[in-house]
Amino acid sequence: MTITALTSTGKPTRSIERPRPLTRVMAWELRRFRASRLFWLQALGFFCFLLFLTWAQQAPVRFATIHGTVAFFGFVAGTSAWGLLQTLPLALMLLGMLLPFVTADGVTRDLSRRTHELLMTTALPTWAYVWGRYLIGLLMSLGLALLLLAAILGMGGLLHLSVPAYPLPQAGAVLLLWVGMVLPATVLVSSLSFALGTLLPRLTNLVKIVILLGWIVGAVILPKGLGNTTPPAWYVNWDPTSAVTALGMLPQLDLSRATSQAQFQNAILAIENKVPDIGGWFASHLLLAGVSLVLVLVAARAFKRSRDVLN
Repeated sequence: MTITALTSTGKPTRSIERPRPLTRVMAWELRRFRASRLFWLQALGFFCFLLFLTWAQQAPVRFATIHGTVAFFGFVAGTSAWGLLQTLPLALMLLGMLLPFVTADGVTRDLSRRTHELLMTTALPTWAYVWGRYLIGLLMSLGLALLLLAAILGMGGLLHLSVPAYPLPQAGAVLLLWVGMVLPATVLVSSLSFALGTLLPRLTNLVKIVILLGWIVGAVILPKGLGNTTPPAWYVNWDPTSAVTALGMLPQLDLSRATSQAQFQNAILAIENKVPDIGGWFASHLLLAGVSLVLVLVAARAFKRSRDVLN
C-alpha cells in the first residue's frame, strides 16, 4: 500500500512504502516462534532422539549363514539406501507425530489468547492473516525435516569414522529418499493440521489427537497387519507414511554363492547403497501433498473474521 504525502511548500510529493500485509504477518509469526522456548526445546529433543535412533539402528538387518564348516556374518548399514528403507519410516513417524503440535494452532491460537477481535478490527486482509501463519508454520515444519536429514548424514559420518567396515552414507541416495518420503509427508501433515485447525477452531486438540493416532495406525499397525504378504501396488504407491512404500522396495539378496567372509560382505555392499526406483510412488506422494495445499486454500477461503461465526 502506498501513501502519498502532500506538502504546502511546493516540494515534490514523497511515497512511503509500507510492508506488504503477508510479509508483516509472516514476520509476526516468525518472531513468535523465535521467542517460543517450548518449540526450540521440542526441536532440540527431536534432533537428539534422531541421533540416538540412527546410532541404535546402525545395523537394522544382519545376516548369518554357514558355508560348509565356516560361518559368515554380515550387516546392512542403517544409513545406506537399504538400511533407510528399514529405519526412515520410524523417524518419519516421530516427525508426523510432532508436526500437528507445530501448525494446528496457527490461527486458533488467537482465540485461546482472546486477541482475535483485536486483530480482526485492523485493516489486515483475511487472506494475509491466514496464509502468513500457514507459511511460517510450514517453514518451521520443513526445518524439522531438515534436522532429520542432518541427523542421518551426521551420525552416518560419525559411525563411518568410528565403526570398522561401516560405509559412508551415500548423500545422493539419502537425499533421494528424503525428498521422496519425508518432504511430501511434512507438507501433508503440516497442511492438514493447519487446515483442520482453522476450519474447526474449537476442536484443535481433537484434531491433533486424530492426526497423531492416524499416523501411528498408518505407520505401525497397518504394516504389521500385512505380515509376510506382499502389499498391493496401490498401497505401496499411496501410503503417506511411507512404511508400506519402504516394504515394497526392499531388495532381494542372494548370498548362496559367497564362499568367503569377504565375498559375503561384498555381496551385501553391492546392493545396500543401490538407489531405489521411486518412479512408481513419487508422483503419488507429491499429489497427496498437493491435495493438502488445496485444503489450506479452502480453509483460508472459509475463514470468518467474526468470532460469533467461530463460536
